[in-house]
Amino acid sequence: MPFLVKLFTGCSLLCLPLWAAAQLDTLLELPAVEVSASTIRSQSTGSRSRSWTKTDLQRSAHTNLGEWLGEEGGLFIKSYGNGSIATTSIRGGSAAHTSVLWNGLPIQSPMLGQLDFSLFPLGFIDRVQLSYGGNSAAWGSGAIGGVISLQNTIPSDSTFALGFRSTLGSFNFQDHQLSGHYRKGNWGVQTRMYFRAADNDFSYRLRPDLAAKTQTNAAIRQSGLLQSAYWTPRNKHHLSFHLWAQGSDREIPPTTVQNQSIASQADHFIRTAVHWKIVQEKTVWEARLGLFRETIDYQDEQIHLRALTGFWTAQGEVEGKWAWNDQRQLHFGLTQLWVTAEADAYGSTPQQQRTAPFLVLHQRWGRWRLQANLRQEMVDRKFQPLIPGLGVDGLLTPHLSLQAKISRNYRLPTLNDLYWQPGGNPDLLPESGWSQEAGLRWQEQVGAHHWAVGITAFNRNINNWILWSRPEGQSFWSSNNIAEVWSRGVEYRLQWQRQTEDWAIKLTAGFDQIRSTNEIAISNPKLEKGQQLVYVPKQQAFGQLHLNWRRWQWHYRHTYTGAVGSLNVGELSAYQLGSSGLDYQLVLQNWHTQLFFQAKNIWNENYRVIERQPMPGRYFQVGLQVNFKRGAGPRS
Repeated sequence: MPFLVKLFTGCSLLCLPLWAAAQLDTLLELPAVEVSASTIRSQSTGSRSRSWTKTDLQRSAHTNLGEWLGEEGGLFIKSYGNGSIATTSIRGGSAAHTSVLWNGLPIQSPMLGQLDFSLFPLGFIDRVQLSYGGNSAAWGSGAIGGVISLQNTIPSDSTFALGFRSTLGSFNFQDHQLSGHYRKGNWGVQTRMYFRAADNDFSYRLRPDLAAKTQTNAAIRQSGLLQSAYWTPRNKHHLSFHLWAQGSDREIPPTTVQNQSIASQADHFIRTAVHWKIVQEKTVWEARLGLFRETIDYQDEQIHLRALTGFWTAQGEVEGKWAWNDQRQLHFGLTQLWVTAEADAYGSTPQQQRTAPFLVLHQRWGRWRLQANLRQEMVDRKFQPLIPGLGVDGLLTPHLSLQAKISRNYRLPTLNDLYWQPGGNPDLLPESGWSQEAGLRWQEQVGAHHWAVGITAFNRNINNWILWSRPEGQSFWSSNNIAEVWSRGVEYRLQWQRQTEDWAIKLTAGFDQIRSTNEIAISNPKLEKGQQLVYVPKQQAFGQLHLNWRRWQWHYRHTYTGAVGSLNVGELSAYQLGSSGLDYQLVLQNWHTQLFFQAKNIWNENYRVIERQPMPGRYFQVGLQVNFKRGAGPRS
């Protein structure tokens, strides 16, 4: 895409002097502190969470965040097919109940309140943290089901590095990535870019007794650039800048009840963020600014439709941490958000301003920790209800720990909910309610064996759930506060690993039992009282086995997704998916090479995640990754 090419050329020219210097100077020292854009609010006492490092992510860098979270995170991903829209459902919540942070700034669309995870290349992310349950007291609107935090850092194990990764696969899939970084003294720069394309012309069957059909009009083309710069002007001061530009062009395939489709959609965005941090003896101060621009261009010549929408988001945040003593810390801060959007259906150009001070108290008593959160949001100068949260965790025995949390949560109406015409309702109330969770975790090391077993139970009630419906006597669909939803469930986790001099084996398994039911009968759409929400499985399970032997790595993943309800075709059947991969790594001085092969849906399951949207059968991918690193200098 022309604008990405120009942008990358400009950033590359800026970095050339530094890269040239890297070829001349071989005695470089790294700063003593690794620069990171993570936030000091990333702790979440009392709730279950998982995190992955860059090493974990690199194995699947050629895929998107949605596909990876479905496999590694055990989440239910509502996918319309390879490269098509993918959203999350965490603990029986809607797609708008997942808050997504990029270097501490929320990036979900103010028009839809959600994100398309198929647009996130995993190679652009260095660390992922997934926090389950309600976190509105810490992160504000939408953090009801969970929070996904995406972070960028500059590597600390080298002063100069270049990397190339290329993957080819079924359905003319190709993914190519380039990356490079350079550090000298108190400066660091990093550049990453990628190109991904696929025809997605896979075969599928409507029924076993019918002939196979070929998916049409399903091609995707994506390209992107992530440019970062890090500077430590003085000891304890850290400054970082990030620019993420990306474009995606994809065709919209026909559903199983359509003969053809020629629709297409183009998604483009530019996200910029600046982060400053100072670490002192008893205080930590942080400030971050973000400016985002996103557009969606949907076209369907069959019905002579073109819908061009877009929005601007500007946000700033200041927060601090003050340590009274070794046992007590106080976090405090203020966030400011301004959004505006344009769409033909709005008629005008709506704007919204949000201001929210927050307070977090951390207290420790021996083996126990407590975290109390308080947040007060003001939207267009109107105060919203006060949002508290309280979490506690600690050791019951040397091997058994307990965690518990209670919090109030909320989600503000989106701009589409408020202003889309026809159907927008400016009198909507925010969704709100309480959530509770409690869990036990046992872990023990016995010789070369490490065991970890966990169980977590949760409960959540949400009132004023916003649902687009068609009330009696009304000819069009509109947004209304007409639903109440009760979500509850139990999550089981098991992990075992053993390591010897040559071998390493790791087994991970999980099972989720979730009930998320509508508590008020609704006529259109037809929802009975006590009925499970559509596209929310009652059961999910997964298992993963990893084997490492010297330079070889092999893994197998298996997932089970229970039956789900749909809007038009009744219940979609449960399905099981298996995937496997084999890697070989060769390290020679400063060079690191990896060959990998992956097989997806190896049992050739015929399944649907979304009604009338076919999914591919068995398919394969093969790739090569080459990295060059020049070693880091001494660290203090």
